[in-house]
Amino acid sequence: MTDHLLSKGARGRPRRFDPNAALITGRALFHTHGYEALGIAAITEALGIRPASFYAAFGSKAAYFERIAEAYVAEVLPLEAFFRDDCPIVDSIAELLGEAARTYTTCSDQAGCLILEALRADRSGEGRRIAMRVAQIRREKLQAFIARGAPAVALIATDVVTVTMAGMSAAARDGVSCVCLEQVAAVATVGLRSLIEGSA
Repeated sequence: MTDHLLSKGARGRPRRFDPNAALITGRALFHTHGYEALGIAAITEALGIRPASFYAAFGSKAAYFERIAEAYVAEVLPLEAFFRDDCPIVDSIAELLGEAARTYTTCSDQAGCLILEALRADRSGEGRRIAMRVAQIRREKLQAFIARGAPAVALIATDVVTVTMAGMSAAARDGVSCVCLEQVAAVATVGLRSLIEGSA
């Protein structure tokens, strides 16, 4: 998709609209402001395109957010990077939680997890419905990974990990430090290690 528009920095010179770059910009916008608070006018202004071009490229605000959400879970804390065949399940979980603590606190105006924070929005909102679907897919994948090494406790272990990450995300949005969240991750890991090793 190409949109020949006039660049503010180079009047009279057409520039190309890059949908992939638009997804990166949109991720920051949604993470900072939330789905409900972000309107089409603010999105198109940030992207430097007209609303008609936005709809032609993405269809709707919901479809735009859905593409961003799917890309986010594939790129940020991807489960495949932690649950490796050569790594015990508990150690994989420890790495995931520890990295989540660092990731959630990297940028103060985009703290927490984009998906988990969207789940805290109004229950009737389309943004929350999209986030719920994406989160459920990720949860099922997490449970499948845990089940490979600890099938007897995969469900409860998945619950512990997802609830811990949700709490860490919310805490990060409230300004809790990385050090504190790393301590929370370490404590959660102790309990998970006991649970998983006890089920062997």
